Amino acid sequence: ILVHTAFLLIIYVKTESQNN
Repeated sequence: ILVHTAFLLIIYVKTESQNN
């Protein structure tokens, strides 16, 4: 569960960074 949450968070941050 922790790994899944971390992965989701990383993807979200990466997407926001790329969008910016």
